[in-house]
Amino acid sequence: MKQYLFTFLFLLLVLHPEKSQAKGGGARSSLSTRRFRSTSGALVGSRWYNTVDDVEQQELSPPPPTKEVKGLSRIKGYFSDFGYLQSSPPFNDLLDHQTRTAIHSYQSFFNLKSTGDLTNETFHQLSLPRCGVPDMNLEYSAAGNVSWPKAGHRWFWARRVTYGFLPESRIPANVTAVFRRAFARWDRALTGLNLTEESYEKADIRVGFYDLDEGVEDVVWGESVVRLLRNGSNGEIRLDGSKEWGLGRENGTVLGKLDLESAVMHQIGHLLGLGHSNVEESVMYPYVLPSKQRKVELSDYDKFNIERVYSDGNSDHGAGHWRVSLTVITLCLGFMLILV
Repeated sequence: MKQYLFTFLFLLLVLHPEKSQAKGGGARSSLSTRRFRSTSGALVGSRWYNTVDDVEQQELSPPPPTKEVKGLSRIKGYFSDFGYLQSSPPFNDLLDHQTRTAIHSYQSFFNLKSTGDLTNETFHQLSLPRCGVPDMNLEYSAAGNVSWPKAGHRWFWARRVTYGFLPESRIPANVTAVFRRAFARWDRALTGLNLTEESYEKADIRVGFYDLDEGVEDVVWGESVVRLLRNGSNGEIRLDGSKEWGLGRENGTVLGKLDLESAVMHQIGHLLGLGHSNVEESVMYPYVLPSKQRKVELSDYDKFNIERVYSDGNSDHGAGHWRVSLTVITLCLGFMLILV
């Protein structure tokens, strides 16, 4: 029997997924091999040291001097709110290295000329109306049990996801019709997901108009948040009730107003697991562009990303790993029975 037990343990060791990955040369490959050998087998350690020496001998230009820019503290607050500046208020008016790095990141994300300076192009982008959800996944909650929706995270696992309207908002019928249209668009885009209306108290996604105070309230038109509950979570779509909202038409929107259906499409996308996109045609682009005020049709980029969130491989909480482990154990037990 000891011989059979040894055979069983040996098979588990050989067939265990983590061991297989290590043998395959993934993250567990030899450190010395990765560090000192190129793909052709030649030693490359000396080449790296030469590179270090070359860089060290150059006269590197000093970083730009820190200077004071009146009003910069509010811009820093903006970059902090949306995930580019990893520090908390209060902020000063000094244009330092950390702030320049944040400006670089912002410019790169939105395909602006990356200078690290507040250029006219950058100021124009900053002045556009935008969603209040950060562009980057932040590591902290908005407050207590309330979190920003994280990109790539599926909050609702049931096939039936419900939405409801805040009674206190007293949303008129022609406005709720716009919301229903937006939910129907997402419903058609996702096979197997059923978005249906429910009472506000029972809804997974709760919709309402609020008096938003974001510190950059002039440009933020709405946001989505997730409330983390003991038995799950629910999402909230909060739109700014002080803004002028246009109900929109298929051929355009009313000048001077924000297109409501475009805003709702965007916020539903957040609660379904999508983050902000730097693709201007995407409904998940965070800004309202003068040339693209109405965006209600999902772009190819949107469809690809939402399918990734709701694909079979991403919808079972890692059940695939357990399936592999159970298969290995079953095969090993079967082999033992044959030996006995």
